Amino acid sequence: MSFVSVQGVECRLSRVIARALPALLGLVSLISAACVTGCGDQGFFPTTVEQGANFAVADVVFDPNYFYCKVEPVLFANGCGSGDPSKGDTPGACHFSATAYRLTDYMPHVGDSCGGGSVPGTNTIPDTAQHNYQTSQARMKRDPDLAPLLQRPTLNQFHPRKIFDSQSMDAEAIRSWATAFSNQ
Repeated sequence: MSFVSVQGVECRLSRVIARALPALLGLVSLISAACVTGCGDQGFFPTTVEQGANFAVADVVFDPNYFYCKVEPVLFANGCGSGDPSKGDTPGACHFSATAYRLTDYMPHVGDSCGGGSVPGTNTIPDTAQHNYQTSQARMKRDPDLAPLLQRPTLNQFHPRKIFDSQSMDAEAIRSWATAFSNQ
């Protein structure tokens, strides 16, 4: 029978580690040096990212007060939520229930408190009104010629029917909302 000496195995293992240790320490030193000297705008690990040719500014937040006082009343007055049966719409089948762009009716409307201005006369905005604002803002753009909220009801983009003319006061209320924003 042949037995392997534990002492011999330990000795060989020690020699392997002794040979590999300088290379391992050198690799760790190299990585550490790259991390320390390579950070920064021009280093191996830059702290900024090149924006590239398709750089886009973050979305804007359109003025909620203007929406409640000027835009939402236009939407409700034109039956955008409920539909207009006199024009062939099924009652309640438009933006109250039939599309991804959902409006929710509530009473009293925040716009009723604005007194013709663009600031609500109430500090309490119902959740339903806030929902209408959020879903409408998602369809608004700084360039109203690109905003589905204006382009669809004027039939400049697909919509089942024309709701109002692109040169109407209703269209102007939505167009003006494009200029009432803040960068957030």
